[in-house]
Amino acid sequence: MDIDPATPAYLAARVAAILASPAVIVKRAPTPSAEPWPFDVPEPADLAALYAVTDGIELADGTVILRRAELAGTTAWLKQEKSLDDWAEGIFVLGERSDLVIARDLDPAGTRAGGGVLEAPTDGLSTFKRAAFGVVGYLEGRLSPAGDPSPSPEVAARDASARGDAAALAGAIARPFYPGADRDLAHAAQTLGALRSAAGDAEGAMEAFELSVAARLRSVRRGAEESEARAAWRACAVAAERAGATAISSACAARIASPLARPIRTE
Repeated sequence: MDIDPATPAYLAARVAAILASPAVIVKRAPTPSAEPWPFDVPEPADLAALYAVTDGIELADGTVILRRAELAGTTAWLKQEKSLDDWAEGIFVLGERSDLVIARDLDPAGTRAGGGVLEAPTDGLSTFKRAAFGVVGYLEGRLSPAGDPSPSPEVAARDASARGDAAALAGAIARPFYPGADRDLAHAAQTLGALRSAAGDAEGAMEAFELSVAARLRSVRRGAEESEARAAWRACAVAAERAGATAISSACAARIASPLARPIRTE
């Protein structure tokens, strides 16, 4: 019988499947339930489900999820060690893998696209990439061929791009990406433009290309917009040409001369 995904039992079943994987090389006895959650923001359901049965976890690929009692101390130490005064409220260190720090953003103010599980290189801890919405999905993405059943839009867009699935890609990029992911959005939208070009959907292709250009513009410093827009439209023209859509490629190339002459949609 299927488990209702809206119930805690669904998360518990997913955690149990994770712990049954032979790729899990360390799992610890859970902490006493009386131990307080160390942050002002409420403990998210995904972490509560994991810590209910194991106090941290380690995978064969080197992924480590810290003990519950280590979260606050490790976060405070790293912020002091790396002078991370700009970390927003609700972000804390969750674990590590190789030269990456794994963090969890609880997004208490609802301003960062729902937060999630983030990754950042140890030498670039001011810039995160979202890898999943929750730790359970994050671990499933590393352990299961089926991956996370509810991936973040960034992950969904990457997977849809790899499959060449235009409908899934359009659905992914219609959802809010994590702050700082404009380059990822630009690449996904350009790929969608190329797929629509190959399908003969000129209007849809140009809409996707405009979204790609707009996303690239948001990623550059003030004053560099025009040169970036020229480069973006040039890349779109090449993508359409490679898709065999000469007319769409010409329409993109025509925008290079005056790349900011017309409004560009950003939603």
